[in-house]
Amino acid sequence: MTSRPTAPSPPLPPRFCVVLPMYNEGANARACIGAIDTLLSGLDLGAAIIAVDDGSSDDTWSVLQDLATVTPSLRLCRHGTNQGYGAANRTGFAAAIAGGFDYALVMDADGTQDPQFIRGFLPHMRQGVDFIKATRYARGSRVEGVDIRRKAISWLGNRVAKAALRIPLTDFTNGFRAIRGELLKKLTTHDNGFSVLMEEVVQARRLGASFAEVPYTLTVRRAPGSTSKFTYSFAVYRNYLRYLFRPRG
Repeated sequence: MTSRPTAPSPPLPPRFCVVLPMYNEGANARACIGAIDTLLSGLDLGAAIIAVDDGSSDDTWSVLQDLATVTPSLRLCRHGTNQGYGAANRTGFAAAIAGGFDYALVMDADGTQDPQFIRGFLPHMRQGVDFIKATRYARGSRVEGVDIRRKAISWLGNRVAKAALRIPLTDFTNGFRAIRGELLKKLTTHDNGFSVLMEEVVQARRLGASFAEVPYTLTVRRAPGSTSKFTYSFAVYRNYLRYLFRPRG
């Protein structure tokens, strides 16, 4: 009796980690890391969580240390002083590269990004896309509980970025993204604020990176009385424009 050949199993996505830049997120850390760890455990892909405490003045570090004793997937990094969102990202990326991960997937630690949307990144990882961005502006995306002024500024800024860069993205200022390890090794960002998001996209474009998007739903922060700890300033918006319209070499 001749046996039938079995169909090949679909390839597993590359090994990835979730990078969490954190500043004064003691109130959110347990819920955030617990939700991500639950999802990653269900995926059973050997993924890890890299939490970067950016010199918090609250109990973020002690909470993270407690969580690390009961969360095998959790790895910790710490800045002695607050250095900013961009610096926290670079520390997380360095840890991801040192850990041999194929992708670093960055999320906010404030509960505004549901870990379930990580699933949408996996098909693009399997395809080896260099830069994968979650988007608030593609079909299937939503923004919930965000005031109209903030939505209008964000929408306008992203339209300007799309027109200037001409790459297949609709959401340039969103920090929910995954970057391939080989591309991370080539990025040389210096911005310590939120405008690092524009700096890295511009650099990735110049390096010939491939791009893809994942629709998701942005919500408001969940912890009572919680406000954004990594802050926006006029300099962030100025730097967005500087990176967009800097002469290209």
